[in-house]
Amino acid sequence: MMDEISQMGKEIRRLTLALSLVVSGISIFIFHGQFREIGIGIIIGALTGIIGFSMIMNLSRRIELYGNAKAKGSASYIQRYAIYMVVFLLAAYKGVNIIALFIGMLIHKGAILIYVFIHRKED
Repeated sequence: MMDEISQMGKEIRRLTLALSLVVSGISIFIFHGQFREIGIGIIIGALTGIIGFSMIMNLSRRIELYGNAKAKGSASYIQRYAIYMVVFLLAAYKGVNIIALFIGMLIHKGAILIYVFIHRKED
């Protein structure tokens, strides 16, 4: 059986993928002939957001195992942003629209907010 955090992560990842596919599909109609630059950029940005989110979840599960949690947290932060930088640089090199990458990451943040809104507990 999946614990609550794993269930949350799974639902947020599914929501992110669904939203990114919808938004990239809409981009096909808005930006005719630029799916490679924009639609794929949105999907890559969303996947990058998911990777970062998974790294945060893994760190939060293991943070108590480390003697110096602050140092481990800082190292994880730097590693996560290095991955973002590499993905963005490679995508830009291949001709993907940088703004589309940011939109994809924002879609992931939006999916987290939607999850929180759906699962909020009212007093």
